[in-house]
Amino acid sequence: MSLRPNVEVAIAGVGETAVGKLPGRHSTGLYVEAARRAIEDAGIDKSEIDGLLTTASVVDDNVRHHMVISEHLGLFCKTLCDTLRTGGAAFGYAFQLAQWAVQSGRCRAVLVVAADNLLTGPGLGQGVTAYTELGAHSLEFEVPFGAHIPGFYALVAQRHMHEYGTTPEQLAAIAVACRKHASLNPAAQKRQPITVDDVLNSRMISSPLHMLDCSLISDGGGAFIVTTLERARELRARPIRLLGAGQAQSYYHMGHLAGGVGLPRDRKGEFNLTNTVQKVAARDAFGEAGVTHDDIDVAQIYDSFTITALMQFEDLGFCKKGEGGAFVEGGRIELGGALPVNTHGGLLSYAHPGMPGGIFHLIEGVRQLRHECGERQVPDAEVALVTNVSAVASNHSVCILGRD
Repeated sequence: MSLRPNVEVAIAGVGETAVGKLPGRHSTGLYVEAARRAIEDAGIDKSEIDGLLTTASVVDDNVRHHMVISEHLGLFCKTLCDTLRTGGAAFGYAFQLAQWAVQSGRCRAVLVVAADNLLTGPGLGQGVTAYTELGAHSLEFEVPFGAHIPGFYALVAQRHMHEYGTTPEQLAAIAVACRKHASLNPAAQKRQPITVDDVLNSRMISSPLHMLDCSLISDGGGAFIVTTLERARELRARPIRLLGAGQAQSYYHMGHLAGGVGLPRDRKGEFNLTNTVQKVAARDAFGEAGVTHDDIDVAQIYDSFTITALMQFEDLGFCKKGEGGAFVEGGRIELGGALPVNTHGGLLSYAHPGMPGGIFHLIEGVRQLRHECGERQVPDAEVALVTNVSAVASNHSVCILGRD
């Protein structure tokens, strides 16, 4: 069965659990709660959902996880059912898979759901170890004294500072903006406003990244439902259209990425530690959507670390390479600025339950375009950009959403 490109798809419903510290909650229960809330939000009959995509859990890593969640939700016959193992970039990928399934006619509606109890789940206080160390790279090369995820991103930040003169104060401006927005979000895990000095005076995790440059450790989950735009218009919530999407992957190990392994000699400077393949995903997303950067009213930028977000402004094309530091200064990415970013608070202040973190960016993009965000609402928002990133800035997805 071939794709029907004239068939538009939309997000018909979204749902999320509480986030933060949720003792006594199993990740499966969080999955079920998030899924049920998305189904209720859409007003869709559960029997219409014939696609299910979940993500691998750091705490409960079962290769048949999608089947377990399907059983708990009572979704019997699916024509698309899988567990995605692409980490933080999974939800842009999932959106595209759902898009193709719906456009081909294989599925009527696809549920994408993710949750984890990274903060309080089994074996924790080992949650930080499980995510930042064991989840980083091949254990064959990393145990017992290898780098952890903050260490890898710190290397990227050091390189960006060396090449372009980026400063710790500029990185801190991203954390400050995210916390400002989280302070307006009653659901956010961290709501106390912070200053640049607060970031710079917070504990050093891996130079130059301070504690407040790093994303949270959280419990929580979210979900969204994808169907045709035509069907979504018949349901309860305002549909939010997928205008365009793109994805791109490079290397898992930083040594290969730094050296441009596999690239022709005349292209070795095209992609490296500070030039990511996100520019390829962005090219495809903007090309498919038929919009420009000036059309983006609000952006939800994956912010596992402040440096992760800063480099994306460059690779997405909002500014030139090396100008990310200047771009985030002066309140540009805060509410009221030229490009409000992470209006829910992002991974830095809203929540980061590990694998599911990026789903909250998509959910916030939907809520902004529905004009449901109260104090943190971007006035008259019509177009939103959402990114997800995984590994060490080497797996990227970009989605552009539009208000119907």
